[in-house]
Amino acid sequence: MFGYSASIFGGFGATYAELMTATDEQGQSRSYLASEENFQTVRDLERRNLIIPVVGDFAGTKTLRSVGRYIKDHGATVTAFYTSNVEQYLFEQGDDWRHFLTNVSTFPLDSSSTFIRSSHFAFGDAQRRGQFSRGRFIQLLSPMPEVMKAFNTGQLTSYEDMIRLSR
Repeated sequence: MFGYSASIFGGFGATYAELMTATDEQGQSRSYLASEENFQTVRDLERRNLIIPVVGDFAGTKTLRSVGRYIKDHGATVTAFYTSNVEQYLFEQGDDWRHFLTNVSTFPLDSSSTFIRSSHFAFGDAQRRGQFSRGRFIQLLSPMPEVMKAFNTGQLTSYEDMIRLSR
C-alpha cells in the first residue's frame, strides 16, 4: 500500500523530491528511485498488482476499510503500508488518528506487516530526542501488529508514541 502527502505540517514542507531523496539514520537512500534495482522491483510489483496506491481520507469510513475488504476478499495480507508523513496530520486533527488506526485494524495483517513512514522527528542526541527538526526527513519502520496492540491497549496516545514504536 502507498500513501503520500506533500502538505505542510508544523511549518515543515515535504516535496516529492525531498521524500524520494530522504535517507535513513545511516545515510542510506531507501526510495524506489534510489537505484535501478529498487525501481525495477517496484515496477514489477505494480505490474503484478501488488502495490495499491491509495488516495482518500485515511480517517474516513470508506477508503481504508474498502482496501481492507478488497485485500481480505482476495486472501492476501498487508505486508507494507507507506504512510509518508500523513500520520503527523492525523494526530494534529482531533481524533482523526484514532479513526485512522481503527480503519487499519480492519486490514489482514501478519507478523511481517510494516508501517513505513517519513518524519522530521529527530532521534539521536539526548537533547533533541523526540523533537521535530528542520533537517531532512528520515524513513522509519514499525511493525503494524505492535502499533495496533499499543493502540488497542491505550499505550499509543500521541504522535511521539507512534514514533517511539518505529525503528
